[in-house]
Amino acid sequence: MMNRMNLLILLDRLNQLIESAPEIPFTGKSLVDTEAALDLIDKLRNAIPEEVKRAEWLTSEKDRVLQEGQSEAERIVAQAEQYVAKMISESEIIKQAQAQAQEIIEEARRRSAEMEKEAGAYADAVLNNLEKQLEKTLLVVRKGREELQDSQQSA
Repeated sequence: MMNRMNLLILLDRLNQLIESAPEIPFTGKSLVDTEAALDLIDKLRNAIPEEVKRAEWLTSEKDRVLQEGQSEAERIVAQAEQYVAKMISESEIIKQAQAQAQEIIEEARRRSAEMEKEAGAYADAVLNNLEKQLEKTLLVVRKGREELQDSQQSA
């Protein structure tokens, strides 16, 4: 900052030196103190490298900050992409689990209906068998009663 001020001060002094120089009549030119002008130009030359160094430092600092910002932005984007990929993967796992659970439920319902049908058929078969046995037993009972009635009538 100080060198920048020095540079501006030196430029102002050179400007004053030129503006305050006496004019040569009818030429539109001025008579400038050459020694003073050269001294100011020499001081300007010495001050400029410091300004250039400062400008170079500011440029490199700006580039460094931009690079750090770019690196940080890339890191954040990569992290966000990983998070999204993880969420998508977890979402796919959940969808697969839900689909598998639905398949298991459907299979259980199908088996339940099949077992109910088989149980009904088995119960019908058992009852049919029981009915036949009861009919046979009833025939035996009727026959026994008839024989009893026949024997009572004969006696």
